[in-house]
Amino acid sequence: MDLDEASVAEARRTAAEAGVAERVSFAVADAADPAGTGADLVTIFEALHDMADPVGVLTAARAALAEGGSVFVADERVSDEFVAPADEIERLQYAFSVLHCLPATRAEGPGVANGTVLRASTMLAWARAAGFTQPEVLDIANDFWRFYRLRG
Repeated sequence: MDLDEASVAEARRTAAEAGVAERVSFAVADAADPAGTGADLVTIFEALHDMADPVGVLTAARAALAEGGSVFVADERVSDEFVAPADEIERLQYAFSVLHCLPATRAEGPGVANGTVLRASTMLAWARAAGFTQPEVLDIANDFWRFYRLRG
């Protein structure tokens, strides 16, 4: 689901071209609104840091899961704490944050304006606040992305 109609239309076209349209669905909707139940997997790719209500989104994702289901989150990899001077990738993430992510989130209205620099401790705290009892950082090496599995 996405708030952007053009993105949803493109996702539907891509799924049809890949021959999987009957196995996936896409909707113009707010991710913080309950989307039903029974999903084995909910994914959030490079988006949670842009949302003004990340705990609400994770709460809705948790409610959508079937028993034993998981939420898989992929978001930017940044250091676990601020260090100056930051390396080139971290500086790039801060630039994205200041020039796009923070203004885009603030445009949604009041809420959390975290931006691109989503530290693991923040993500895990949001997951626990949403009711997940087993949030974890997955051990997947990648220079740009950090991956999380949320269960329980």
